[in-house]
Amino acid sequence: MVEDRIGYRYARSLFELANEKGVMPQAHADMLLLHQACRDSRDLTLFLQSPLVYATKKQQVLDKIFEGKLSSDFSKNLISIMVRKGREMYLPYVAKAFLELYDKANHIVRGLLTTAVPLEDADYQKIRKVIEEKTQASFEVETRTEPALIGGFTLKIGDQFFDGSVASAIRKIKRELLEQ
Repeated sequence: MVEDRIGYRYARSLFELANEKGVMPQAHADMLLLHQACRDSRDLTLFLQSPLVYATKKQQVLDKIFEGKLSSDFSKNLISIMVRKGREMYLPYVAKAFLELYDKANHIVRGLLTTAVPLEDADYQKIRKVIEEKTQASFEVETRTEPALIGGFTLKIGDQFFDGSVASAIRKIKRELLEQ
């Protein structure tokens, strides 16, 4: 998608500049904040995409939202430049791409672990250890509970999906019995 390519270009520029100037932790925190704001507020994303709102108004709103929250001048300047150039609708893509670049550079793998019931800490640590050994990277996981799984778990890492749920096993057995 064109949005991803444009977002990646801006993100790469910010990443390289932040790395060069030694402000990577601040830039990372800023892009994490921007990413979460766009993810959590559909209204903000729609506002950034709206052709009916002038760039000056968008800049004022963004300044108000992130006032005192952005710690890197590079992040503030990037947002300003993008609004001035009429590319503010790509800000969510920039934040996402920046976080992906950061994870890759720091050997961090992110995933989503869904279980039928909340995991004990020991079980969570076992799963995390296995994944870190397999990927040779630090594993950051978001956990969710979904009773419909009945038991077991599903794990999504990037575009890979592992399904070790009881519900999936039942569906597989049912399909096999119906085929006979």
